[in-house]
Amino acid sequence: MRTTRRHAFTLVELLVVIGIIAVLVSILLPSLNRARQSAIATKCLNQVRQICLANQQYLNENKGFLPFPNWDNGDAQPAKFKVGWLYANPLQKPTTDPHLVNTGSFWPYLKNYDVFHCPTHIKAESAQFGAHNTDTLTSYLMNGAVCSPNKLNFHKINEFKPDDALLWEADERGGAAWNDGSSRPGESFNVNDPSANGLTARHGKTAVIAIMDGHAEWISHKEYGVLVAQSFRNSLWCNPEDPNGHAY
Repeated sequence: MRTTRRHAFTLVELLVVIGIIAVLVSILLPSLNRARQSAIATKCLNQVRQICLANQQYLNENKGFLPFPNWDNGDAQPAKFKVGWLYANPLQKPTTDPHLVNTGSFWPYLKNYDVFHCPTHIKAESAQFGAHNTDTLTSYLMNGAVCSPNKLNFHKINEFKPDDALLWEADERGGAAWNDGSSRPGESFNVNDPSANGLTARHGKTAVIAIMDGHAEWISHKEYGVLVAQSFRNSLWCNPEDPNGHAY
């Protein structure tokens, strides 16, 4: 009678298999990481789209007037500016409770705390930002132009061009950074610059921006920087009460 013997893997064969698996993992990991980053970026874009939709609903219910952007922390503003898109004054300081967004004018249309934050925006970043840290409330800041900061007025949507910027995913640093729900155009990551602001670099060379006509899109830091440097009115510098849009 013939007998059969089971052959186990030799050590060399086992090492070869492990080596092959390691090579496959090293090939697949970058692709998986890119897919993950792409999914996060898509989610961030969709969140800004939801904020755009909330703005459209707000416009419909307020005769076309844009909300107050919580400019300058709102502390010394007239009573008519008590409620901004992000929160109602007085704002708790330092801002530690992300649920304060439920006091803002967009909350009735969103009712979702996650919408206000990019998935990659982590709490640890706050240590790099300035006083009050409203980044605990949001990753996005509204364009201060919507209230003409130099005069503090409400404006209707038809006072802006359809391609003007409503808000963007921001990165503010310096002493006065992240102290409210809005910003002026700028591009600087120098933590020693009191007015350092601009787009976030969480997604690399691009960031999400919301447009007045109700859509959201990606804008590169290069393109954003060109617009910031221009001295005339453009889609970023769009204060309707200033001929060149720059009075913030």
